[in-house]
Amino acid sequence: MRLQGLAAGALVLPLLLGTGPNDQTTPVTTPVAVAGQERAQPTTGAPRMPGRFEERVVVDDLYIPTGAAFAPDGEIFVAEKSGVVKVVAGPGEAPQLFADLNAEVHNLFDRGMLGIAVDPGFPRRPYVYVLYAYDHVLGDPEPAPRWGTPGSYYDECPDPADGGPGAEQSGCVASGRLSRLTAQDVGGSWRMSGEEEVLVEDWCMQYPSHATGSLRFGPDGYLYASAGEGAHYSQVDHGQVEAPFWGEEGNPCGDPDREGGSLRSQDIRTRGDAVGLSGSVIRIDPDTGLGAPGNPFAGDGDANAERIVAYGMRNPFRFGFRPAAGAGEPEVWVGDVGQGGFEEIDRFRTGGRAENFGWPCYEGPGRNPGFDSVDLPLCESLYQERSADTPYFAYPRTETVAGESCPTGSSSISGVQIPTGEGYPDRYDGALFFSDFSRQCIWVMKAGADGLPDPGRVQPFLEGAASPVDLLTGPEGDLYYLSLGVDEVGNFEERGGSLRRLHFARGNRMPRAEVEADRTWGALPLTVALDARGSSDPDGDELTFAWDLDDDGQFDDADGPRAEAVFEEDRDALVHVRVSDAATSDVATLRLHPGDLGPPEIQVDDPGAGRGWAVGDTIALGATATDPDGSEVDVSWSVVVRHCPHDVCHSHEVVGSGTDPDLVASDHEHPSHLLVQYRATDARGLTSTESVRLDPSTARLRVRSRPRGLRVTVAGETHRTRGAGWTGTFIEGSRVSVSAPRKQRHRGRVWRFQRWSDGVERSHVVVADAGTTTARAVYRRRAQR
Repeated sequence: MRLQGLAAGALVLPLLLGTGPNDQTTPVTTPVAVAGQERAQPTTGAPRMPGRFEERVVVDDLYIPTGAAFAPDGEIFVAEKSGVVKVVAGPGEAPQLFADLNAEVHNLFDRGMLGIAVDPGFPRRPYVYVLYAYDHVLGDPEPAPRWGTPGSYYDECPDPADGGPGAEQSGCVASGRLSRLTAQDVGGSWRMSGEEEVLVEDWCMQYPSHATGSLRFGPDGYLYASAGEGAHYSQVDHGQVEAPFWGEEGNPCGDPDREGGSLRSQDIRTRGDAVGLSGSVIRIDPDTGLGAPGNPFAGDGDANAERIVAYGMRNPFRFGFRPAAGAGEPEVWVGDVGQGGFEEIDRFRTGGRAENFGWPCYEGPGRNPGFDSVDLPLCESLYQERSADTPYFAYPRTETVAGESCPTGSSSISGVQIPTGEGYPDRYDGALFFSDFSRQCIWVMKAGADGLPDPGRVQPFLEGAASPVDLLTGPEGDLYYLSLGVDEVGNFEERGGSLRRLHFARGNRMPRAEVEADRTWGALPLTVALDARGSSDPDGDELTFAWDLDDDGQFDDADGPRAEAVFEEDRDALVHVRVSDAATSDVATLRLHPGDLGPPEIQVDDPGAGRGWAVGDTIALGATATDPDGSEVDVSWSVVVRHCPHDVCHSHEVVGSGTDPDLVASDHEHPSHLLVQYRATDARGLTSTESVRLDPSTARLRVRSRPRGLRVTVAGETHRTRGAGWTGTFIEGSRVSVSAPRKQRHRGRVWRFQRWSDGVERSHVVVADAGTTTARAVYRRRAQR
């Protein structure tokens, strides 16, 4: 290989820098990890945060990371959705495999391994704890996996046409599992030793969302975990949803009548049967899995009841603790993902009664119209008692939170954290940070005069965050967030996940190194022109450049912002540039492929892009690829549902790695579409991708009433049937929940429900067939006394 420096004069890459004064919103750069340090490079989409804050990637090269935890001695443990646990020796180091539980984990839609914690006594107590959707039906003597295949990192739910239940029809029933793993030092890196020790298995989950959530140690030394209620996400599900795969009653979780579905989150109130943990937060002894002393139901005699510290939540996906609350009586702050109306932040203390946050009878600050209209005993009694605890803070899914530029229309609260360190300015003392995955945004709720986060002092903090799926506090007290790794069109990037630190630079700020090559592959000998002039310094300091072009760890091969290298060997090569100001430096790395004639070319089989699809349709997927140098090519594909209310989209993974050429179209809220990404990889690792968007056929559902103008609830939202009635658009074949109140007042009179025009129950499901489906709710006037 021949090396030489180059003179200046090439295309300069644009960088987005933040140089404004404190509390002014300025663009920032996003770092990328390299060996031994943190580093920064620009992101797309112009993220914005207060001046002098920097975003630094400390771990990258992760595939759909869903949880992270800092060990006391510096390691970082990361859970990936597929069931893989990785350990990182420190910021900038490469992730190493710690454990692989893919056979036990059910990785489907929103299910997977979502929580991880490290014992506070690590490594003296060498334990790592994980929380995941267990591929097993509660009470079934057969071991996992029930639905998936060992060695496959994405699991299917067989369709009814193939003899299975279907993910959104009868549901591939699974449970939740909280386990303890033992770490052993193997050659200087931690590895799981022996078998997992199961502490808790419960959380019956029928449908593939509202699964497990967070797992964290509290300041009291006990282990806290959260999980959703496992109900149907697009229907008003109180246990009535038909599930023929599970027998005549269709009740795989064994719920009493009108106590199933979303009402599992109220199970502690119905003591005639065993208590489940769905929709709750629990506090347990990390050695035994039993409820901690001092829990609200301690001494109850039911092991699950003794574990519960709060309940009545739909999907308490993330939670954190307020440090100022003290160690004796921990204060927990929970982010509960809403359905159609609000995202919630709930607050409770563990030393008092078990607080009930009211789901599904309530959502946000008021009653949930989808369940209010069904007159369920569990909800009606709660309304009469007026005993549900209101959220500390709630924001509507269709409006901005604090006047930020983050998009509205879709929401999923994905992180709640109160940092503990002193590295931030005093104005952030006691502040609560919370994130929303769908809106790609992080806000800060600053503390008020009483020291508590003040709902009246909410401000945007990071607008344009990179798919934030969790917030953490680092060992130095800074705020970190876990990026799921979703690209601009909604695909999950193969190794695009990362852990990012939000750091406040009081003095000199780190320069941002960036390198570009005029080519990254080609025939031998391969001459590559390298350009680092896109690098910059947020403080405007003068920069110097040093190159390591032979990957020997020494930056002695060239200087200046440009360099040239000639490669004569048929193997991949790494080149590095170190960019320095007077005090610190950053390194950018680029992988080159000398001797490779180029990435594969993909030929996509037509999956019916010219026609719409309906729920339950079979769509043929497939692609072939050829490589310019004739090497073998591996072709795979992934599928996500892109849900785009009000033109704001978020992704739900449907197929993680294509193994079956046929895809059965799933039900989802409208507007949605399927996005298929084909990936072809040659023997050297060069990759090409091709994305195909498949739009559904739509159907119209018209709901009328007699008399006109009465209220009806459709898909969890209340509408007035004025004029010709209310009409909504749905994906053809969707199952839509429709209900009518038992009685309602209209124009000064009280009307009682009599019947639906199709003779079905007051609360039922309508299939949105092609064209327009019409249903009429018929009421009669109550006789005057």
